Amino acid sequence: MHFTTPVLEEETKIKNAWMTAMLPFSFMTKKEIALSEELLSNGYSFFNLNDKKQQSEFYGDIELSSIALKQNFLSYIERRLFPKNIRDDGFQRFSKEISKTGSLQIHDRHYLFTILSIDITLCPFGIGFVSIRVKLEDVNLFSDALDFMHHFRILEPKTNNQLGMEVQYDGEPFTCIHDFIMKHLCPEIQKYTVHDDRRDGYFGSLPYFEDERMLVTNYIELDEDHLPIEQLYRASQLDGYTEESVPFISAANTEHMEEYLKTRVNTRYMPKLCDITTEHVQTTIVYRDTTEAFREKARVRFMGVHYYTILLHYFYKLTLLELSFRYCELAWKKDEIYVEKLMQLITMFSSKYYFQEVSSRSSSREMSKRLREIFKIDELFSEVSKTLDALYVNQQKAADKRQNYLLFVLTMFTVVSGIYGMNLIIEEWDGNYKWSEIFHYNIYEWICLITAVGGILMTFFLLVSTFYNYIRKRLQFWLKY
Repeated sequence: MHFTTPVLEEETKIKNAWMTAMLPFSFMTKKEIALSEELLSNGYSFFNLNDKKQQSEFYGDIELSSIALKQNFLSYIERRLFPKNIRDDGFQRFSKEISKTGSLQIHDRHYLFTILSIDITLCPFGIGFVSIRVKLEDVNLFSDALDFMHHFRILEPKTNNQLGMEVQYDGEPFTCIHDFIMKHLCPEIQKYTVHDDRRDGYFGSLPYFEDERMLVTNYIELDEDHLPIEQLYRASQLDGYTEESVPFISAANTEHMEEYLKTRVNTRYMPKLCDITTEHVQTTIVYRDTTEAFREKARVRFMGVHYYTILLHYFYKLTLLELSFRYCELAWKKDEIYVEKLMQLITMFSSKYYFQEVSSRSSSREMSKRLREIFKIDELFSEVSKTLDALYVNQQKAADKRQNYLLFVLTMFTVVSGIYGMNLIIEEWDGNYKWSEIFHYNIYEWICLITAVGGILMTFFLLVSTFYNYIRKRLQFWLKY
């Protein structure tokens, strides 16, 4: 087999670039209202689709179309994505305009950026998202834009290529994007996030969070009429520069790039625009030979329909990963109540939020289908459902066995009592009883004593055990969920 080595013949120029970085977190559902109220008191606005001011408040010079959003999503999804108040079920979005400029430096490269706004979206099942909208300033090269996005999405730099990064914002330096977001941009959510000593993953709350990098959606307007396969692949991976500031491609042959992009590039609007969807990056590329009216529609689409479509499917993925992690955490013999509650959660998830069709527009349906395939959402849902079903059946069998043992013991007491005509009584028990008399009992009297005392103890044990298990299960569910 012959392979072609990828070569970058010349650098691609761009005109404009925007990005949205999505950071998931897990919050305490019992304190959702308190968190919502704190966000409102700290300058965030509850997102209302009918508020005309909010259609242009959070997107720089881009104005969102509420009509397009309403017409794009089916009614049962629309009411979940755009609840009317903070007590309704659904995606509670709180937005704050920022419009401040900062800089990111990595090695000898320096980039200016403006944070347009921040969204904090509180979703069902304790999943939340911090979405940061960024506009790149004075960035003219395609590689520069990719390099900035690559480093901005890394929460904690670890490799040599990542180390040395520094963000300057509000006069403060930050060497870790995670600290920049959690301690400076939105510190309000820290005390509401889940902290579990058993969970050593990202921020103590999302141990299943893949690679500890944010999901990035970006929109790039080129000053070119064509983009070679090498550059398309770089856009799908956010391949920026090496440590020596040389444009980087994370693949060794062109055939692999073509095969990889075959199912990830949407050419519906070519040669004006193309979308690239991968596991961690959603890229929209607009070419030079495009009218200004089409560009405006594409920007609105990026900030509106694309944003919510990706947010919804990312929520699907993380919720299913969360459920998978929960049943992996179970102490099987101790946490039988959790299996029942997880079954309730997966039922609620599938009945209220998880739908195959979410859009009434063919272009959005195509994007939704690609996201489901690339995020492996259907496979995750099937795996979680089957595993929970199997766990539930096995625990039912174990519970049936325990019930059978109990019935066996109770049956033995019933049989013994029946043999003696339910008259298990010793004459000395009617008066002042002396315990020393038991050493003089005959076999009949010993059977009476053991049966009577055993029956009393078993009745007391069953009452205490039933009450204890009920309280324990209620407390476990309240503390964990």
